[in-house]
Amino acid sequence: MQERILQCAQQEIETRGIRFTMADLARRAGISTKTLYASFPSKEALIERIIADSIEELKAEEDRILYDSNLGLQEKMRELLALVPGGFSRTDLRVWYELKRYYPAQWQMIEEVYQEEWEHVRVLLEQGIEAGVFRRVQLPILILMYTGALEQLIDQQLSASYQMTIAEALDAIIDILLGGVLASSAEKGDQGE
Repeated sequence: MQERILQCAQQEIETRGIRFTMADLARRAGISTKTLYASFPSKEALIERIIADSIEELKAEEDRILYDSNLGLQEKMRELLALVPGGFSRTDLRVWYELKRYYPAQWQMIEEVYQEEWEHVRVLLEQGIEAGVFRRVQLPILILMYTGALEQLIDQQLSASYQMTIAEALDAIIDILLGGVLASSAEKGDQGE
């Protein structure tokens, strides 16, 4: 029963955002609100469970990336920076804004996971610098740039005007952070320069 409720909650989040009601969820799941509250005593508990499950998936994906010998350091870095808790990857930035604003305790769970992830980024960055794949950069500045850009996207809800999911927004941030804004020599050649 809980799994069905969680699946229906995901659908509610994707269509209505975090501000769905428990009555909406009960209707979608085809159960009474009494049955719903028997499984999850509050909406906060439900959201916390969704986040906890998503974090578990994220950590498994993180391990897969880090230990995949078929991925180079650049690919590992890109994929690691693009990780989003699974249940939220298809949601737009509005959902992240609502989560941050209306469910701060649950938002803190996500914040803590991202703080842990930076240690993996640091290790990859050091390996890449040693291998000549990455330039030496100040990791604290990289973290501030990444988190600052993401926070601004969430707080400004830019996705509403650009119709972006959180995964698409992260890809754009990562592309700029890792690739910069200068055209590569191949792109310059295509421009006839």
